[in-house]
Amino acid sequence: MVLPDILSYLQKEVELTRGTLFKILKESGRLKDFLVNPQKFMENASALIKQELNKLIINGIKYEKISGHEYEMRLFEEEEIIRYLNDLLEVKKSVYDSIEYDSDLERKFAEDLDQREDIKLFVKLPSWFKIETPIGAYNPDWAIVKNHDKTLYMVRETKGTKDFEKLRNSEAYKLRCGRKHFETLGVDFKTVVEAKEI
Repeated sequence: MVLPDILSYLQKEVELTRGTLFKILKESGRLKDFLVNPQKFMENASALIKQELNKLIINGIKYEKISGHEYEMRLFEEEEIIRYLNDLLEVKKSVYDSIEYDSDLERKFAEDLDQREDIKLFVKLPSWFKIETPIGAYNPDWAIVKNHDKTLYMVRETKGTKDFEKLRNSEAYKLRCGRKHFETLGVDFKTVVEAKEI
Protein backbone atom coordinates (compact mmCIF):
# COMPACT_ATOMS: atom_id res chain seq x y z
CA MET A 1 0.00 0.00 0.00
CA VAL A 2 1.29 3.46 -0.91
CA LEU A 3 0.97 5.84 2.04
CA PRO A 4 0.19 9.53 1.53
CA ASP A 5 2.80 12.15 2.39
CA ILE A 6 1.56 13.06 5.86
CA LEU A 7 4.12 15.85 6.37
CA SER A 8 3.09 17.64 3.17
CA TYR A 9 -0.58 17.29 4.06
CA LEU A 10 -0.12 18.66 7.59
CA GLN A 11 2.22 21.42 6.44
CA LYS A 12 -0.47 22.66 4.07
CA GLU A 13 -3.19 22.40 6.72
CA VAL A 14 -1.45 23.94 9.75
CA GLU A 15 1.43 25.92 8.21
CA LEU A 16 4.19 24.55 10.44
CA THR A 17 7.62 23.43 9.24
CA ARG A 18 8.20 19.80 8.28
CA GLY A 19 10.73 19.49 11.12
CA THR A 20 8.22 20.69 13.72
CA LEU A 21 5.51 18.40 12.36
CA PHE A 22 7.89 15.43 12.34
CA LYS A 23 8.75 16.09 15.98
CA ILE A 24 5.05 16.34 16.93
CA LEU A 25 4.21 13.08 15.18
CA LYS A 26 7.21 11.24 16.59
CA GLU A 27 6.59 12.40 20.17
CA SER A 28 2.85 11.60 19.93
CA GLY A 29 3.65 7.88 20.02
CA ARG A 30 0.69 7.29 17.68
CA LEU A 31 2.40 6.86 14.30
CA LYS A 32 1.38 3.19 14.16
CA ASP A 33 -2.25 4.36 13.91
CA PHE A 34 -1.35 6.08 10.62
CA LEU A 35 -1.04 2.63 9.02
CA VAL A 36 -4.57 1.64 10.08
CA ASN A 37 -6.41 4.54 8.39
CA PRO A 38 -4.02 7.12 6.87
CA GLN A 39 -6.67 9.67 5.81
CA LYS A 40 -8.51 9.66 9.15
CA PHE A 41 -5.20 9.89 11.02
CA MET A 42 -4.11 12.93 8.97
CA GLU A 43 -7.48 14.67 9.46
CA ASN A 44 -7.47 14.03 13.23
CA ALA A 45 -3.82 15.07 13.58
CA SER A 46 -4.52 18.29 11.66
CA ALA A 47 -7.56 19.11 13.84
CA LEU A 48 -5.67 18.45 17.09
CA ILE A 49 -2.62 20.48 16.03
CA LYS A 50 -4.87 23.41 15.00
CA GLN A 51 -6.66 23.22 18.36
CA GLU A 52 -3.37 23.36 20.27
CA LEU A 53 -2.08 26.20 18.09
CA ASN A 54 -5.26 28.17 18.79
CA LYS A 55 -4.74 27.68 22.53
CA LEU A 56 -1.18 29.01 22.25
CA ILE A 57 -2.30 32.00 20.20
CA ILE A 58 -5.20 32.87 22.52
CA ASN A 59 -3.06 32.62 25.66
CA GLY A 60 -0.55 35.05 24.17
CA ILE A 61 -2.99 37.56 22.67
CA LYS A 62 -2.81 41.21 23.66
CA TYR A 63 -5.03 44.06 22.51
CA GLU A 64 -3.79 47.64 22.39
CA LYS A 65 -5.62 50.90 21.94
CA ILE A 66 -4.74 52.65 18.68
CA SER A 67 -5.89 56.25 18.54
CA GLY A 68 -8.30 57.05 15.75
CA HIS A 69 -9.40 53.42 15.40
CA GLU A 70 -12.01 53.14 18.13
CA TYR A 71 -15.72 52.62 17.56
CA GLU A 72 -17.81 55.74 17.86
CA MET A 73 -21.42 55.91 18.99
CA ARG A 74 -22.52 57.45 15.70
CA LEU A 75 -21.93 54.13 13.93
CA PHE A 76 -25.10 52.93 15.63
CA GLU A 77 -27.05 55.84 14.20
CA GLU A 78 -25.68 55.62 10.65
CA GLU A 79 -25.99 51.86 10.17
CA GLU A 80 -29.30 50.78 8.63
CA ILE A 81 -31.20 48.31 10.79
CA ILE A 82 -32.79 45.45 8.87
CA ARG A 83 -34.56 42.96 11.12
CA TYR A 84 -37.26 40.34 10.94
CA LEU A 85 -40.34 41.47 12.82
CA ASN A 86 -40.83 38.18 14.66
CA ASP A 87 -37.34 38.47 16.25
CA LEU A 88 -37.90 41.95 17.69
CA LEU A 89 -38.74 42.80 21.27
CA GLU A 90 -40.14 46.21 22.24
CA VAL A 91 -38.07 47.80 25.03
CA LYS A 92 -37.89 51.13 26.84
CA LYS A 93 -34.26 51.31 27.98
CA SER A 94 -32.44 51.05 24.67
CA VAL A 95 -31.32 53.37 21.90
CA TYR A 96 -34.03 51.75 19.75
CA ASP A 97 -37.72 51.08 20.40
CA SER A 98 -37.10 47.39 19.71
CA ILE A 99 -34.12 45.08 19.80
CA GLU A 100 -33.39 41.95 17.84
CA TYR A 101 -32.79 38.73 19.72
CA ASP A 102 -31.21 35.51 18.45
CA SER A 103 -32.64 33.06 20.99
CA ASP A 104 -35.18 32.64 23.79
CA LEU A 105 -32.28 33.14 26.25
CA GLU A 106 -31.51 36.56 24.72
CA ARG A 107 -35.20 37.51 24.66
CA LYS A 108 -35.59 36.72 28.38
CA PHE A 109 -32.32 38.51 29.15
CA ALA A 110 -33.52 41.69 27.37
CA GLU A 111 -36.95 41.55 29.05
CA ASP A 112 -35.32 41.27 32.47
CA LEU A 113 -32.87 44.12 31.77
CA ASP A 114 -35.71 46.36 30.65
CA GLN A 115 -37.49 45.82 34.02
CA ARG A 116 -34.50 46.61 36.25
CA GLU A 117 -34.30 50.03 37.92
CA ASP A 118 -30.47 50.04 38.01
CA ILE A 119 -30.12 49.49 34.23
CA LYS A 120 -30.15 52.85 32.48
CA LEU A 121 -29.45 51.73 28.92
CA PHE A 122 -28.71 48.54 27.00
CA VAL A 123 -28.29 47.58 23.38
CA LYS A 124 -27.84 44.34 21.49
CA LEU A 125 -24.61 44.96 19.62
CA PRO A 126 -25.16 44.79 15.85
CA SER A 127 -23.59 42.05 13.73
CA TRP A 128 -21.12 44.52 12.17
CA PHE A 129 -19.58 45.27 15.61
CA LYS A 130 -16.70 42.80 15.55
CA ILE A 131 -13.47 42.20 17.43
CA GLU A 132 -10.76 40.57 15.37
CA THR A 133 -9.22 37.46 16.93
CA PRO A 134 -6.66 35.00 15.57
CA ILE A 135 -9.44 32.48 14.92
CA GLY A 136 -12.01 34.79 13.34
CA ALA A 137 -14.18 37.77 14.20
CA TYR A 138 -16.08 37.85 17.49
CA ASN A 139 -19.38 39.72 17.88
CA PRO A 140 -20.25 40.33 21.57
CA ASP A 141 -23.92 40.33 22.57
CA TRP A 142 -24.75 43.30 24.81
CA ALA A 143 -23.51 46.76 25.81
CA ILE A 144 -25.04 47.89 29.11
CA VAL A 145 -24.96 51.04 31.25
CA LYS A 146 -25.73 50.35 34.90
CA ASN A 147 -26.16 53.08 37.52
CA HIS A 148 -26.18 52.02 41.16
CA ASP A 149 -23.59 53.67 43.42
CA LYS A 150 -21.64 54.66 40.31
CA THR A 151 -22.12 54.37 36.57
CA LEU A 152 -20.71 51.19 35.06
CA TYR A 153 -20.20 50.53 31.38
CA MET A 154 -20.14 46.84 30.60
CA VAL A 155 -20.32 44.25 27.87
CA ARG A 156 -22.05 40.95 28.49
CA GLU A 157 -22.16 37.73 26.49
CA THR A 158 -25.23 35.56 27.03
CA LYS A 159 -24.70 31.81 26.91
CA GLY A 160 -26.65 28.86 28.22
CA THR A 161 -23.64 28.05 30.43
CA LYS A 162 -20.62 29.79 31.95
CA ASP A 163 -18.64 26.53 31.78
CA PHE A 164 -16.22 27.09 28.88
CA GLU A 165 -15.64 23.32 28.65
CA LYS A 166 -19.23 22.93 27.43
CA LEU A 167 -18.81 25.50 24.63
CA ARG A 168 -17.32 24.77 21.21
CA ASN A 169 -13.56 25.38 21.26
CA SER A 170 -13.70 28.28 18.79
CA GLU A 171 -16.52 29.91 20.76
CA ALA A 172 -14.62 29.64 24.05
CA TYR A 173 -11.42 30.99 22.42
CA LYS A 174 -13.27 33.99 20.99
CA LEU A 175 -14.78 34.76 24.42
CA ARG A 176 -11.30 34.73 25.96
CA CYS A 177 -10.10 37.15 23.27
CA GLY A 178 -13.15 39.35 23.90
CA ARG A 179 -12.33 39.47 27.61
CA LYS A 180 -8.74 40.55 26.91
CA HIS A 181 -9.92 43.14 24.38
CA PHE A 182 -12.35 44.78 26.82
CA GLU A 183 -9.86 44.59 29.71
CA THR A 184 -7.54 46.75 27.59
CA LEU A 185 -10.35 49.29 27.12
CA GLY A 186 -11.21 49.21 30.83
CA VAL A 187 -14.70 47.84 30.13
CA ASP A 188 -16.18 45.18 32.40
CA PHE A 189 -16.80 41.98 30.37
CA LYS A 190 -18.39 38.74 31.54
CA THR A 191 -20.31 35.76 30.26
CA VAL A 192 -23.72 35.46 31.93
CA VAL A 193 -26.76 33.20 31.77
CA GLU A 194 -29.34 35.52 33.37
CA ALA A 195 -29.82 39.28 33.82
CA LYS A 196 -29.71 38.94 37.61
CA GLU A 197 -25.97 38.13 37.30
CA ILE A 198 -25.20 41.71 36.28
